[in-house]
Amino acid sequence: MWLSQFDCMAVLYNSRSNVMPLQVTHEKIEDVPENYRDLYTEKDGAFHLTGVGGIKTQSDIDRVTAAMNRERDEHRLTREKYSMWKDADYDEVMGKLDRVAELEIAARGNKEEMDAKLEELTEARVVSRLLPVERKSKELEDQLVSATAELQELRAASNQRTIHDEVRSVMHSAKIIQGAEPDVLLLADSVFVIDENSKEVTTRENPYGIPAGLSAEVWITEMKDKRPHWWPSNEGGNSRGSSGQGGGSNPWSDKSWNLTAQGAVYRDSGPAIAKQMAIAAGTTLGGGRPAPKK
Repeated sequence: MWLSQFDCMAVLYNSRSNVMPLQVTHEKIEDVPENYRDLYTEKDGAFHLTGVGGIKTQSDIDRVTAAMNRERDEHRLTREKYSMWKDADYDEVMGKLDRVAELEIAARGNKEEMDAKLEELTEARVVSRLLPVERKSKELEDQLVSATAELQELRAASNQRTIHDEVRSVMHSAKIIQGAEPDVLLLADSVFVIDENSKEVTTRENPYGIPAGLSAEVWITEMKDKRPHWWPSNEGGNSRGSSGQGGGSNPWSDKSWNLTAQGAVYRDSGPAIAKQMAIAAGTTLGGGRPAPKK
């Protein structure tokens, strides 16, 4: 039986908390665990999961199945329509069709008229000889487009694998729970990019309020308050690490402002990481305490 990403997460959640697993649709909002009710939207008398991207519903599967069946039927009809040509020699048929214009000119008049038509006949012959070349050129062009698309897909898959590896290495040291990994990687796909020059994995401009230019390590630190359910309950968003490392709270933020912890980050992780964390919190190295976030 096939399970979506979200179904897998729901099973993990159920095994930990012994409650009903989350469903794509619930008839009553009371059936949804309270912590996840803000992910549902009421529509047509039911509550639908809309707060997580990439979820495939049965209607999505039905649409894909219908499209595949329609394409098979069209292919079958086309094959039946042209079955009479299955044993024909393609090059021979196309060669004869290419000479249609030439033969039509030749059939219009007598020998004397042919002299006057010589230029027109020559042009028709040139065209008939160019048509196979043009067809081959079009075939090569189509192959190039297909190869380019395949290369882009492979490059995208390689970049995603690099980003996932980088984020996973930080997740493990940050002690994020195993069941949160699909959610972490899903968000990482939306906010991370690989710099073409330095090949470093950093955050990009995004609609989630995450500053651009952060490393995976600093990003995980920022997520401590934004996604506390990624950590065990005793290490959630209200706990405060001593240095801001390993997924602890950012000591440059207003909520967790701690000069001693700032110094520890600078000493243990270096000025680059410390600078990113300060910028992410809304201040700078050596700057003042940022204003409280509304």
